[in-house]
Amino acid sequence: MAFSKPKTKKLPSKRIPKYEQIIANDDGKINVLILGTSGCGKSTLINSILEANEAPTGVGEAVTQEIAIYQNDKLPFRMIDSVGYEYGLLRQARIKKDIAKFCKEGVKSADVEKLIHMIWFCIDGTSKRINQDVLDYIKSVTNDWKKVPVIVVFTKSYSRIEIDENIEMARRAFAKYNHNHRRSPINIKGILPVVAKEYKIDDEMTVFPMGLDTLIQKTIELVPEAKQIERSAIREIDLKLKNSMANSVIAAATAGAAAVGAIPIPVPDATILVPIQTGMLKRVSKVYGIQNKEVSNEIINTILSVGATTMAGRSLLAAFKAIPGVQIAASVLNAAIAGAITLAAGEICNVLFQKAYDNKLEMASVDWNKEIGRMFNDYLPDIINTLKKRSADNDGKFDMKFIGEVLASIAKNFA
Repeated sequence: MAFSKPKTKKLPSKRIPKYEQIIANDDGKINVLILGTSGCGKSTLINSILEANEAPTGVGEAVTQEIAIYQNDKLPFRMIDSVGYEYGLLRQARIKKDIAKFCKEGVKSADVEKLIHMIWFCIDGTSKRINQDVLDYIKSVTNDWKKVPVIVVFTKSYSRIEIDENIEMARRAFAKYNHNHRRSPINIKGILPVVAKEYKIDDEMTVFPMGLDTLIQKTIELVPEAKQIERSAIREIDLKLKNSMANSVIAAATAGAAAVGAIPIPVPDATILVPIQTGMLKRVSKVYGIQNKEVSNEIINTILSVGATTMAGRSLLAAFKAIPGVQIAASVLNAAIAGAITLAAGEICNVLFQKAYDNKLEMASVDWNKEIGRMFNDYLPDIINTLKKRSADNDGKFDMKFIGEVLASIAKNFA
């Protein structure tokens, strides 16, 4: 019986978060990412399940050179074939990067074929080994898709004795690994032996395909759990991407503000920073697709107003001058203050608009003067304390280069 696609849900006209749009675009299929060492038989497994020779195969070599998607109308899942894992740090790093990029592109473009619901991790059943490196590899791939169900598939399971030994070996290996990683274990849902293709041992003995129906049935059983986990993962990736984009905007504006602040005037003049900060805040608003212009403009204007008042205050000036063991030139001091204020303003805007985007903040019901004033009081001490600590680590050197590097680092890593 052919797999029939459910009707795609019609989206409401009201703006909703990107991750909810992706979830609403669900076409009924799940995506299974197939991982495994080079030559373990991933492509042969795919062809046998599809009942077609679509994935290129080879003997003892890495055949799959890039990520490829395979599906048909009979199966309620797609198979995403990945480049075979090999024991080389550069090779491993490239594979992880490619998979992460593939998945993030799926979230960015709302492409349901580039999301991850489940993993089949293929191990050559004749190899009789599961290395720590392999377990770390599985874990690293699942970092963005936390708790994604994983089925361990022993390919080339030709020997009954070896099947039992392999299953027991895998149970011990994953139990030990998960015991040592209790906070974020690998979500193992099954250990299954398969023979994907008829294998002739000699003239009198042939091993016939087995285990494929069990693998398909187990995969289908896990669909409800996989979809639930996927929703949480999509939301997290979407928010991470937007946070990263916003922080890039903030880092650039912070560097610009610090450069402007270094202009030799008696005190940092907030008015000359307004164009930089306004542009930054509006771009952050755009990142999150904030549509309520009236409220977003109120937030932006309040941030600028509170920031200007804070910048003119003597307490901030005193806080920078109080950094122990440091004699700060006036221009460098001004740059530090201008950069710190801009960074704090950007991150406050980032937090507020992210909450609004995630439907965790009712923008029209907040006392913005009070809330933003409180957030400046929370953020600025952290920024100043980081500058103090990094200055001490830098033997007390506190120049423009140092200011730029530290503020850029803070902006990049702000949560």
